[in-house]
Amino acid sequence: VQESYIVAVNAEGLWIVDQHAAHERVLFNRHLRLRIERKVEAQRLLMPIVVELKPDQQVVLQTIVEELAANGFEVEPFGQRTVAVKTAPAEVAAENVEKLMVEILDMLGEERQALSLEVLRNRIAASISCHAAIKVNMPLEKSKMDWLLQELSKADCPMTCPHGRPTVLR
Repeated sequence: VQESYIVAVNAEGLWIVDQHAAHERVLFNRHLRLRIERKVEAQRLLMPIVVELKPDQQVVLQTIVEELAANGFEVEPFGQRTVAVKTAPAEVAAENVEKLMVEILDMLGEERQALSLEVLRNRIAASISCHAAIKVNMPLEKSKMDWLLQELSKADCPMTCPHGRPTVLR
């Protein structure tokens, strides 16, 4: 419990906060705001990450490449079935970039025809936020817990993460 949840008490009772889901919500709101302002921070990768794509993933990539760029990804063709990811969102660790890219392409593959731009943006932001968020069994200092609770209280939908998981139990 101590390394995955924040346990707090106030006049309303006992609160159990899922630190991963809460951080995911905070990062999601931040990422969407930066995306709208066209200020998403990207990191240039020391070595491009080469990702092998299935044919359906290649089709999805071609249709969302501009939105990926607006979210911090720079992706270029690198052979017949591979792409080189040269930049990624700054908050995502380099070792998670390939998994994140494949997750986004697979998630959008089946329903790309029916997605509005807003839904597309939200799904990409949710995936990025999930990969960048504090993980389970990651101990936090009290100052980080205080910051997270304060930022969560400002969120537009503080009770769930972008995927619908509860952030707080009272």
